[in-house]
Amino acid sequence: MSQAILDNQALSQFQLNLYLSEQSQRAAEYEIDSVDDLFGTLYRVWGGHQGINLLGTFYQNLDGFWISQPCNTKKRSSWATDIQAVTAILNA
Repeated sequence: MSQAILDNQALSQFQLNLYLSEQSQRAAEYEIDSVDDLFGTLYRVWGGHQGINLLGTFYQNLDGFWISQPCNTKKRSSWATDIQAVTAILNA
């Protein structure tokens, strides 16, 4: 993987962590992790008591858009930023 891709992923993760830390007490209970896949990185949003409930997933497609999918739904939405994708999952 190129250094630019790793830098972008690190920056995205930092921005997400900063955004969530600036939110209310409730938002501070959410965590985001990632798993590498053949098709790229899949980010998972966890929340609830002790952060053990999977709330949804999101990833960046080849066109640069962020695709979110809250749990218990087949609906996928496209977003310009990763923060919008996370917010959509948290508000689902």
